Amino acid sequence: MGIRVENLQKSYGTEEVLTGLDLDIPDGTFFSVVAPTGAGKTTLLRIMAGIESADGGTVYYDGRDMSTVAVQDRSVGMVYQEFVNYPSLTVRENLASPLEVSDKNYSRDEINQRVEETAKMLKIDHILNNLPEEVSGGEAQRTAISRALIKEPDYLFMDEPLANLDYKLREQLRSDFERLFSEQDTTVIYATPQAGDALAMSTHIGYLHEGKLIQDAPRDEIYFRPRSLPVAEYLGEPPMNLVTGTLVEDATERYFELRDGTRITAGSATGAFPALDAGHDYQIGFRPQDMVYLNGQDAAQAHGEDTVLNMDLAFVETVGSTSTLHLDYDGRELYALNAGPVHASPGAALSFSLDPEKLYIYDAESGDLIAAGNKIPSFTQK
Repeated sequence: MGIRVENLQKSYGTEEVLTGLDLDIPDGTFFSVVAPTGAGKTTLLRIMAGIESADGGTVYYDGRDMSTVAVQDRSVGMVYQEFVNYPSLTVRENLASPLEVSDKNYSRDEINQRVEETAKMLKIDHILNNLPEEVSGGEAQRTAISRALIKEPDYLFMDEPLANLDYKLREQLRSDFERLFSEQDTTVIYATPQAGDALAMSTHIGYLHEGKLIQDAPRDEIYFRPRSLPVAEYLGEPPMNLVTGTLVEDATERYFELRDGTRITAGSATGAFPALDAGHDYQIGFRPQDMVYLNGQDAAQAHGEDTVLNMDLAFVETVGSTSTLHLDYDGRELYALNAGPVHASPGAALSFSLDPEKLYIYDAESGDLIAAGNKIPSFTQK
């Protein structure tokens, strides 16, 4: 069944951190709680794990109310941002320590076997006789994760475990986590401010905003169908682009007119976005990877129903074969991804084509998703 949270509330003094939060985490999932730093992710994990108490609400494990169950009586493991290992013990002794104090009375042979198996699984079997100070940052974090996993907990809570690692180690551990936890029965609850970490590893993602999970869903669904602007603006690397446009309709065409006069095709009255109202302002979203760099082509060569957007280049980041273009459009920073280097100087005027069937349309006042292009994957709503 998994973990269910109902109407969770928590305040520190006058600061409300969790304000009636509801959440369901299915068994066997890798569930990431995503939000900016300070939004309450750590508090939520600590309450779910039983380390901290809530002011109100209930946490259930497999349908059982855990309000009176102490953390030591729960089948949980906890991994923190800091590398929490015993400095005077070897890696082998660190891994063995949870089993040695367990009330299950493991034999020495059982302990040794599980230490060896867990170390091999986490790729630290070659450092078992080292002290924590003698290993790398990634190996130290793998040791902390191994200590949490060796008891085979039902639920593993991980609070920003990659935050103190350099880029290369983060990338390696992200790949390792995805592989490792796809092979485990343990349900993982992972807190991170990094959208990329969540999108790379998770089976499910929840976005925490103003004390509540405003959307939680399988990874692909929440990415391709962000139901509100806070989710759309945060969940992506780079994030979704958003511009304001007014829907205009005349006898022959419908289009969104942007503040600089640019027109984005919206189709005929029976085509794309037929339910939208002419004369209304909307927030128009589009992904950086859906902007096609025209690379010096005449904008008039853009074909089909594509719209052409013209904007100034702020700067380019090129990683490997992919370039991220930071763009200035009407005073707002937008992003585009290009599969290859872009040789242009800051301030250069660039043109991009955009397929209107890949647009997201959000209500300008409520921020809710009200329409999406036909080329965007759809999912059954809860």
